[in-house]
Amino acid sequence: MHDKQLIEKLVYDIASRFDTSINLAEAQAVVGASPAEDLEWLCDCFEEIGLDHEKIENLKQINFERFTGVGLIWGPSKLIVFGRNDNQEDIVFLDYLGGNQISWKEAQQTLALAADDQIMRFYERQHEAYAVIPGIESHWFFSPIWKNRRFLFQSALAALLTNLFALGTSMFSMVVYNKIIPANALSSLGVLVIGMFILIVADYAVKVARSKFMGAAGIDADTAIADRLFAKIIDLQFKSKKGSVGTIANTLKEYEQIREFFTSATLVAIIDMPFAIIFLIFMLIIGGWMVIPVLVGIAILVLVTLYIHPRLKKIAETSFEDGANKHSVLVETLSGLETIKILGAGGILRKKFRSVLARQAVQGEESKRHTFFASNLTAEVQQAVQIMVIAVGALTVSMGSYGYGAIIACSILSGKALTPFAQFTQLLLRLNQIMTGYKALDELMKQPTEHGKDINYLPRGKLQGSIEFKDVEFSYPGQDGKALQGISFLINPGERVAIVGRVGSGKTTIGKLIAKLFEVQEGAIYLDGIDITQIDPSEVRENIGYVAQEPWLIAGTIEQNITLGAANISTEEMLLAARLSGVADFIDRHPKGYKLMVKERGEGISGGQRQSITIARALVRKPSILLFDEPTSAMDARSERLFVESLKNQTLGSTLVLITHRTSLLSLVDRVIIIDSGKVIGTDTVDNFLNIKAIPNDADGKKWDLPQPPNPINQALS
Repeated sequence: MHDKQLIEKLVYDIASRFDTSINLAEAQAVVGASPAEDLEWLCDCFEEIGLDHEKIENLKQINFERFTGVGLIWGPSKLIVFGRNDNQEDIVFLDYLGGNQISWKEAQQTLALAADDQIMRFYERQHEAYAVIPGIESHWFFSPIWKNRRFLFQSALAALLTNLFALGTSMFSMVVYNKIIPANALSSLGVLVIGMFILIVADYAVKVARSKFMGAAGIDADTAIADRLFAKIIDLQFKSKKGSVGTIANTLKEYEQIREFFTSATLVAIIDMPFAIIFLIFMLIIGGWMVIPVLVGIAILVLVTLYIHPRLKKIAETSFEDGANKHSVLVETLSGLETIKILGAGGILRKKFRSVLARQAVQGEESKRHTFFASNLTAEVQQAVQIMVIAVGALTVSMGSYGYGAIIACSILSGKALTPFAQFTQLLLRLNQIMTGYKALDELMKQPTEHGKDINYLPRGKLQGSIEFKDVEFSYPGQDGKALQGISFLINPGERVAIVGRVGSGKTTIGKLIAKLFEVQEGAIYLDGIDITQIDPSEVRENIGYVAQEPWLIAGTIEQNITLGAANISTEEMLLAARLSGVADFIDRHPKGYKLMVKERGEGISGGQRQSITIARALVRKPSILLFDEPTSAMDARSERLFVESLKNQTLGSTLVLITHRTSLLSLVDRVIIIDSGKVIGTDTVDNFLNIKAIPNDADGKKWDLPQPPNPINQALS
């Protein structure tokens, strides 16, 4: 397994050989926090930036005279990159781990050392000029399907064969009635029966093959689409996030319906529908006027479908909204179940849930009523068509135009021709549900992300830790009032500063803006003198150790939670962070130690212990900026004191921004910035701040009366 930094550099270097080149920060975002454990993971990374790949069994298969793209020899202890040099004349091999060029002979010898080495060629994806539908190759949903068009074409070809085979039964019936029975040709009958059994076996084999083709296309497309949806959720801008967590989760759940559609008999019915023309043409050939009742029946079924379509579409849209509301109530209830039990608020939430269920029941009944009407009418139309085909056939036979076998054959074919249209109503209901879900997912995929295609960040590397706010104005999406108004301050590299203020004064908002979770509406934020909008969000957070107000843990071990998002952390570094944060104080006494499993959101351990783990998670990254938002609010006095003493005596080399209203933490900092009602109302030393006797309430209509000695920072910002 190769480390994260190496893979990030590899992705960056290979991508730079193509028009889809990215910067190092974008490569970091693509690779993510986890190192590439296998070549498949790396290929996914390259696909995300627009490069396709093909596997090569051995170097001897490569025609180096026509070789294009970039090749990679991947092994547990080797990375060899090869491709044409800048003048496009020679193939160059580069030992990526050693950093030196190697010859063709050395490359062959190196590859022969290990049997599990793999060779891959990366090349630029062919885009819209080669696509049947413009834009399909870059579409989040259709591009994975288009990529598997070979399997879909094979499925369609198999469908054509099965429908042609279906003609065999009707032909068999017609020959038996018209030729075999009148001539008493029993020997010929035996040959026909054997032929039909061979046809049945062939039909079964083709249907199995079609199922495999559709399965192969479905699995590949399903994985790619689901991965894109999840990646979109992770990269969404907070300002563009629409709806509650439950609503978004319900939207993602709709993909299950789409996925099921592509693997169900519904898709088979759609594929079979155009082939009904084959049966109609054949009926016209062998039965003449007997095709007319079938055409009339199809027309009636289509008219019925068109009649109920707008009603089913409206029901599907309403049902989707009700489903989103139901999911939202469920998520809200499950996430706050403990509080709901304590407050006895279960009845209120049950009432909300019943209300949504009642609306869903009404919509469900309405849907059943329409589908029941269409299904019954379809059944009657099928019977009527069957009767009319036989009646018209009797007339044509009486006139001597056709034989008795034609009636039997056309009767069989009429059923096969009508079957896809008879399923059209149920199919339409499913399609409406799927289209409603697709539109919701498409709207989600159109929302702006932190790494948009039109955004190109320059890599900044390790930051020094300077933070400057200049006339910053900010409002949360959907809220009228301003959370921050004209905020200006400067924090120098390595400085330890506390941001203090009353509840709701805007302290936490400042922390979120520093971490680039939101963007300011007016003013600017500078990190190391660089406008934060010019720095990749991933790179900003790579330089920040952020402890949020509400500690969040994943289901996993203590060790996994501490090292979450930080690759290549040694055991010594993890243990040091655990000691400084106070994790070691309680985990050293546990028999399972750092392998202790915690449940989702950290259930099973106390709030103070969860905070200690999130502090360790921030420290282990050795960031340029430590951003602590009420880091000890759930700790007891002893744990808080131990944490303060450990951190105070440790030389971190990081800028510390401590957001708090607890004076017990102020010994960690040298200066305080006071926030009230979204404004900076003062900045001072810790000693002067602690000498304040009282802080008037907001109702007094006064600002905090703080002693303000000459301060170069205030002068710089004035």
